[in-house]
Amino acid sequence: MPAFLVMNAGANAGARFELSPVEKNLLGRDWQCKIVLNDPQCSRVHADVFFDEDGWWLRDNKSSNGTFVNGQAVDEARLLEGTEVRIGACVFSFSEASSQKTKPVEEEVPGNKTTGNLTVVLDKSLNPKETGQYTLDFLKGHNWGQDFFFLFQLSVKLLSIDEPESVVEVCMSRLAERTEASAAGFMWLSEEGKLTPKMVFPQDRADNLKLDPDLTRRVVEQKHAIRVEHDSTEGKKDVADSICVPLIDGGEVKGAIHLYRDSKPFHNAHFQVACAMANIMVRSLARANRLTSLAAEHSRLVEKTATFDEMKGESPAMLDLKSKITRVAQASGCVLIRGESGAGKELVAQGIHRESDRRSSPMVPVNCASIPESLMESELFGHVKGAFTGADKDKKGLFEIAEGGTLFLDEIGDIPVSLQPKLLRVLQESEIRPVGGGQSRAVDIRVIAATSKDLEKEMASGHFREDLFYRLNVVPITLPPLRHRPEDIPLLCKFFINRFNKSLGSSIMNISSAAMTGLMQHDWPGNIRELENAIERAIVLADGSTLELENFVFGKGGASNPDPTGSGYDGFSLKAAKAELEDKMIRKALTATGGNRTHAANMLEISHPSLLSKIKLYGIEK
Repeated sequence: MPAFLVMNAGANAGARFELSPVEKNLLGRDWQCKIVLNDPQCSRVHADVFFDEDGWWLRDNKSSNGTFVNGQAVDEARLLEGTEVRIGACVFSFSEASSQKTKPVEEEVPGNKTTGNLTVVLDKSLNPKETGQYTLDFLKGHNWGQDFFFLFQLSVKLLSIDEPESVVEVCMSRLAERTEASAAGFMWLSEEGKLTPKMVFPQDRADNLKLDPDLTRRVVEQKHAIRVEHDSTEGKKDVADSICVPLIDGGEVKGAIHLYRDSKPFHNAHFQVACAMANIMVRSLARANRLTSLAAEHSRLVEKTATFDEMKGESPAMLDLKSKITRVAQASGCVLIRGESGAGKELVAQGIHRESDRRSSPMVPVNCASIPESLMESELFGHVKGAFTGADKDKKGLFEIAEGGTLFLDEIGDIPVSLQPKLLRVLQESEIRPVGGGQSRAVDIRVIAATSKDLEKEMASGHFREDLFYRLNVVPITLPPLRHRPEDIPLLCKFFINRFNKSLGSSIMNISSAAMTGLMQHDWPGNIRELENAIERAIVLADGSTLELENFVFGKGGASNPDPTGSGYDGFSLKAAKAELEDKMIRKALTATGGNRTHAANMLEISHPSLLSKIKLYGIEK
């Protein structure tokens, strides 16, 4: 019959040590002892507890400081229920399992439909406010060297794992192996707030192993780790022993571990190591979940960041731009990007940065038009404490924040004239001087500037310094407006539809021919930004999976839709109107594709033979 020594005083007070009836249970400082005592008054092998036909006995092993039973020094003594044993500063009381039995209850056994009596052998409270300390306390008081090594190896392994599923798999498989469990199960909190089974080891037990719901409920409600011994009845084979440990994080039960044995019971050491591992596991899961969330957020941000894939367009103008970006990225001089509002100047700047050797350092964007003139110098160059009212500490400027990377000065044409000489000096000397500072600081950055203004007119009117212009305009890049490359509109539309389908949860598949004609006829004064907004608005307004012409609103203030024919035809003959529209659209497609009839046919969504027939019909070649 199982028996225990319960430590009432000592390094691991409150622990219950299960005694084996078939072998000597050694007590002492030696690591080979079953109960290791970190006490200088104890001998290496101080005493042993054994079982014979007369019951349980304690025997002193010629120790230096003696073994005491109920206050008396003994060489050998019979152990009865409640007997007190003292070795050095460690005090134990002897207890047999029979005295620990609770009232028998009928309970369904996991994986088996038979019933049996339950005996709660171990019940340890896991204070949710101190679960992080529990593992450390276990390592201080738990004295089995092999379990030390097991937990150490597990912790090192978990440091290299970032996926929650892998954390569970490693922890559960190793714990099942360490405790020689017949089966192990893992439960985790679902989105509905209920603990649900997530994994069973070994996998071939997944179909017939039912994780005990009543045991789970008790563990969750009490926040206790419990070991239950199942007594089989009527000769039926039953689960012999089970352990259930809650996973507690932030005071809340997030999951639970189940361990089952089909035959012999678990040892007390198995219960202790399961409790310790549970606390390591829940923290590893919290870390892995955070990393997973950060990785998802990083992917989302990267997806929003400009890449060549996002610079959609196969027109000659776009191919030339992409080629120039690749070449410019390898240079080190300033770049001045010019183009209309919404044409994608920041997109080009990000593309240059990502293709350059500075890609591992940040690209810091700043809109010069959005910063008040009084704060512009401090924002760009920083300030020291006391430089002005409200400067209660030193502050780094954007030039320093972008150290090693790229500073993108958007709308450079709006920078105050009074600040332009200081910016010129930074570009010439690669040094900044914070507001109120007495010493200059070297900076290593690349400056990319952008503007939608006509800087030549600004220089002529005295609003922009000529020397600053030439310093910035080392490598000029001019972006073509969208109306000059309408052949890129279908690609851009497809890109924006895919993006908004993800963010809006929509399922738009395509754009009707009439709508695409309208999009390609529109002037797009707001360029790509206007097209992006138009696609988003159309998706919101659409009823089906196809964007129709009526879903789009064009022009400033969304006044009206363009004439889809663009021909000004005011008659009533559908045949004549169709012929006039076909003639115009075929000519436009051929112009956009440089005379490539195959590409023109794809753009017009007709077959190549059909296009050749219509070209002949309308005399377009003549």
